[in-house]
Amino acid sequence: MTLILDIKQDIDRSVQQWHTQFAEDIAPLGQEIRNVQYTTEALALIFQKGLPDNAVEQALFKLNAYLYILQIVVQPVQNKLSRTMSSLGYHTHLAVAELQKAIESLFATSLPLTSAIDTEQREWLSGTLSYIRVEMLSESRDSFTFFNSYMRLWSNWILPVLNHSVADDTEQRLQAEVELLERLEPRSGHSALKQAWWLAQSYIQFERGAQHDEVALTLIHTAATKQDFYPDRLPDYLERLTEQAQWKRLAHWLTELADVLRQQQSNLQHYASYWEQVIAELPDQEPHMWTALETLLPVGGRIYEEKLLAYGKWQLWMDYQLAAGNDPANYKVTELQPLENNAPEMLLPFYHQAVERHMAHKNRQGYKAAVKLLKRLAKLYKKIKQEPRWNDFIEQFAQRNSRLRALQEELRKGKLIP
Repeated sequence: MTLILDIKQDIDRSVQQWHTQFAEDIAPLGQEIRNVQYTTEALALIFQKGLPDNAVEQALFKLNAYLYILQIVVQPVQNKLSRTMSSLGYHTHLAVAELQKAIESLFATSLPLTSAIDTEQREWLSGTLSYIRVEMLSESRDSFTFFNSYMRLWSNWILPVLNHSVADDTEQRLQAEVELLERLEPRSGHSALKQAWWLAQSYIQFERGAQHDEVALTLIHTAATKQDFYPDRLPDYLERLTEQAQWKRLAHWLTELADVLRQQQSNLQHYASYWEQVIAELPDQEPHMWTALETLLPVGGRIYEEKLLAYGKWQLWMDYQLAAGNDPANYKVTELQPLENNAPEMLLPFYHQAVERHMAHKNRQGYKAAVKLLKRLAKLYKKIKQEPRWNDFIEQFAQRNSRLRALQEELRKGKLIP
C-alpha cells in the first residue's frame, strides 16, 4: 500500500480530489455486498451532485468514477490467494460486467479533445492516465481491468488527436514506475508487472504506425517468453488493423504472432478468420498464410486441416493426416465429403492405416472400430470402381486374421464376410 501511495503522488491533484470525493460520497454504503445494487447506488451517490460542465472533464470524471467503483468491487478478490477474476461470486461478477459495459460505452464516444489541448484539459487527461497506468502495473496477472482501460484510453481518446510526443512521455513514465515497483516490492507480481509494461509499450508503438511495428512485436515476443503469459491479454492489434483495412500490415502481424499463439495453445478461430479477410483483399499473401499456419502446428492442426480442404490441397491434407497418425473415425462423413468428391482414392491409405491401428489393440472394442472403418472403405472402393481390388483385400484380411474369433464375429455382423 505504501508503494502505491508513493507512486500516486504523481497523479494530478484534480484527479486525486475526485477520488477523495468519491470515497466521501460512497461512505454511507459501508461494507455492503459488492453486487449490481451496490454499484448502482454508489454511482448514484457520486453523480447526484452533478457532472462537470466541460465535456472533456465530464468524460474523464465518469471514467474515473467507473474505475474507482470497479476497483472497490474486485479488490477483495484480488487480495485472495487465487487472485483471479474467475473467483468472483455470481452477483459480484454481474456488477463487474455492468461496470465494464459502462466503461466500453464511454470509450465508444470520442473525447472532444483538440490538438490545441489547454493546460487544464491536459492535467485532467494526464492525471487520469497516471491513475490507470499505476493500477495497471499493480493489478494481478489475471485481471484485465485497468490494462484494457489503459489501451482504450490510448487508442480511442489520445492518439487520434494528440501528437506522438505524448506517447514518448508515457513510455518514460512506464519505465520509471516499473523500476520503482521492482525496487520497492520485488516479489509482488514481478512477472505480471513486466508483462503489463511490455504489452503497454508495444501497443503505444503499434498505434504510432507501421514503422514502429518491429519494436512492438519484439516487446510482445519478450512478454510471451514468460510462463504465465496469456495470449488473451494481448491488445486488439488484429481487430484494429482490420477496422483500418491495413491488409498487408495485418498479414505481417498474423505471420509474426503465429509463434506466440502456438506456444500458448490459443483459440485460433478468430485468427483464421483474419487470414480469410486478408486473402480476400490480397490473394498474393496466401503463401504467408500457409507459412503461418504451419508455424501453428500442432496446436493449430484443426485450423490447418480446414484450410487445406477449403483450398483444395488434397495431397497436403492427406500427408498431414498420415504423418500425425489421425483417425478418420474422428471426422464426420460431411467433413470428409470434399475429399471423397474430388480425390477419393487419397482416402484409401488413411482408412487402411487406421484399421491396422485399431487391430493392434487386440480386443473386441478395437475390432469393432476397425470393422466400422472397413465398411466405409468398402464404399470408397465402390466409388472409385475398384470393387475387385476390395474383394481381394477383405478376403485376404479375413483369412490372415482367421484365428481372431471376436474379429470374425464383427466382420459377419458388418456383412463384410459370409
